[in-house]
Amino acid sequence: MKPSLIVALMLAACSGGASHSPTTTAGGGAGSAATAAGPAHLPDGAPLVTPGEHMTYKLQLKGIDLASYEMTVGDQVDTASKKAIVVQSHAKAVGFVKMVANVDDTFTSWIDVQTGRSLRWTSDEYATKSEDKERTEARFAERSGDLVPMTYHVNDQPPIPEPQKVSLPETWDFNAFLVALRSWEGAPGTAVTVEVLRSRFLWHLQMTIHGKEKLTTALGDLPALRFDGKTYKLDRNGVRVADSDEREFAIWISDDDGRVPLKIVARTDYGDMNMIITDYQAGGGQRLRN
Repeated sequence: MKPSLIVALMLAACSGGASHSPTTTAGGGAGSAATAAGPAHLPDGAPLVTPGEHMTYKLQLKGIDLASYEMTVGDQVDTASKKAIVVQSHAKAVGFVKMVANVDDTFTSWIDVQTGRSLRWTSDEYATKSEDKERTEARFAERSGDLVPMTYHVNDQPPIPEPQKVSLPETWDFNAFLVALRSWEGAPGTAVTVEVLRSRFLWHLQMTIHGKEKLTTALGDLPALRFDGKTYKLDRNGVRVADSDEREFAIWISDDDGRVPLKIVARTDYGDMNMIITDYQAGGGQRLRN
C-alpha cells in the first residue's frame, strides 16, 4: 500500500479489487446512494474560501492513524492571466507509516477568484520508498481545445511534457473541486460529472447530492450535507485505464454558513478509510463568496 493514498482516498483511488459502496453514514447506520436526477453544474462565481482559513484532518484505517492532512487558504495573487487565490493541501505520514514510506506531499492550487475554476496546479510528492521528489504541473489556464498542458520531472531534471486530453468543458484539480463542493446545493439525487486532476493523473468522477444528515466530529455534532461519489482513472488520452475499477466514496460538508469539509469515507481493500476533521480555523481575511 503506497501511503500517499491518503490523498487518493479523496477520490477513492485505492489500488486493486472490486468497489464497494461506503456503508458508514453520519448516524452510523446503513446508507445508499441517491439516484441521479440529471446533469448539474458546479457553482459559478467566487470560491467559498477565506484567506487564512485552515483545516486539519486525520486519516484512519480500522481506527489506526496513518497520516495528517491539512488544507490552507493563502493570499490572492496575480497570475499571467487572472487574479487567483492560493489553496494548498499537505499530507504527512504519522506513526508506523513513517517507518515504511516517505510521505510528505504538497498540492498547490491557483483558483480564479471570479469563477472558482482551476488556473494552475502543482503536485510535489516523494516517490514510493524513495527520497526522489516528483513534481507535476498542470496549466489549466493555457488549455487549448481538449488538451491541458502538463509537465513532470524528478528532482532537478528538466520537465517532461505530458499533455492531458480532456473531454468535458471544465477540468478541475482536487483542491479547487473540494472548494467548489462547499457552495454546491440542490435536491437529493442531483448529480454532476467532472474530470479532476489528483496528483499526476486525471479521474472521471460523478458526484451526487445524497441529502442532509447529522455528523459527530471533534468540532461537535453538526448538520451536514452528504455527497456520494464514483470515480475511475483516465490515461493521458482521456480514456479509462483498463484495470481501473470504479470506486465509491462519500464526503460530508457542514450544512451551515461555514460549509466546512468534515469527513471523507471510502471502502477499500484494506478496510474502511476515514479522513476526519480535527481542527478548523476560520481565517481573518475577507471571505470571497457570501
